[in-house]
Amino acid sequence: MKIWAIVSDFPKVTETFALANVQAFRNAGHKADVFHIKPFRSAEIVHPEARGIVDDALHLGYAAPRTVLLAALAAIRSPLRTARVIRRIVGAFRAEPRHLGISLMLLPQGLALGQLARRSGVDRLYAEFAGYPATVAWIASRTSGIPFGFSAHAHDIFITQGLLDVKARAASFVRTISDFNRRFLVQKACVSQDKIHVIRCGVAPERTQSALPVAPTEGEPFHIVFVGALLPRKGVDVLLKALSHLPKTLNWRLTIVGGGSQEASLRVAAEDLPDGCVDFLGALPSDQVQQTMAEAHLVVVPSIEGEGGRSEGIPVVLMEAMAQGRPVIASRLSGIPELVEEGLTGWLVLPGDARVLATRIEQVFGNYQGSLGLAAAGQARVRAHYNIEQNAAELLALIEGD
Repeated sequence: MKIWAIVSDFPKVTETFALANVQAFRNAGHKADVFHIKPFRSAEIVHPEARGIVDDALHLGYAAPRTVLLAALAAIRSPLRTARVIRRIVGAFRAEPRHLGISLMLLPQGLALGQLARRSGVDRLYAEFAGYPATVAWIASRTSGIPFGFSAHAHDIFITQGLLDVKARAASFVRTISDFNRRFLVQKACVSQDKIHVIRCGVAPERTQSALPVAPTEGEPFHIVFVGALLPRKGVDVLLKALSHLPKTLNWRLTIVGGGSQEASLRVAAEDLPDGCVDFLGALPSDQVQQTMAEAHLVVVPSIEGEGGRSEGIPVVLMEAMAQGRPVIASRLSGIPELVEEGLTGWLVLPGDARVLATRIEQVFGNYQGSLGLAAAGQARVRAHYNIEQNAAELLALIEGD
């Protein structure tokens, strides 16, 4: 079977699950490739295991001559379906001009993709996100007849629900990563519950074999790690505020892995903390991220709800940290409590509450042996339910079963 997986940005270090899925499809014997909507991100870190998929990736420029020609052919061949697609888009986003404009801008690309996929013998289209990737897949499917399905992760359904019900009815399946998202899709987007399948993201099973950490020795700092994009919705500023509330006698250090628009302001904020206690490492290859987590006593994911409803789904960094047996503290947000269960597999705090986060960090430090018991339970949960190979196989079964 020939499968094209559609994403927006590519490659993107925070969306390694998309590459993992395509690799799993290939491992199962299918011809699977990535189609990316936006131009190639040449400055992004590409992990060695993903190089082949990245090199084979497909793209059509928004208004490139080839795109325009293929789109015109699609419109000529299916004028009524093209007209219905346009009418649906306009109706869905009449009150949301920004989303209307972007969706119409993607119309030629979607029409062109349908023609290109049909000529290339593609059997299935799969959109990794419910927003613009699913819109492009839906347009391509409507005008080419190739079945499509899509996944729903986080802000791709939280920011706007326009067109979601239309795409869901036309799709062969809707996959989402959490029960929280499933309820949201049913209640807010009027998607039929029977159409939605909950399949988690996950991590490689070999990463769940790590030994638990040991408590800091006398004089050794308590090592806290944050991994993620340095954006407002990631809540790193909340973490820095929390650290300012810790007792002066607590010996700690924080390692921040990742880059982003907030880096400069976060570095300024870190200057108010004890000298030399905060290290900014920038974006790192996956093996170095894993090594940094392996050196952590605690991993913190202090996410908040971002502008326009942007929010976490279930962050892969949490799965990775728990797979390695690291104690975790995370925000009670979206589907996170389905992975981090308060007092059982980790600790939860209200998003944005720096003082409560500080209290939790102090409690973990003060009873580290108890913390390791929760970390072991968290590792077992990831091992049982967040296995990327198992979950990619379930997703593939949905795609094959169209």
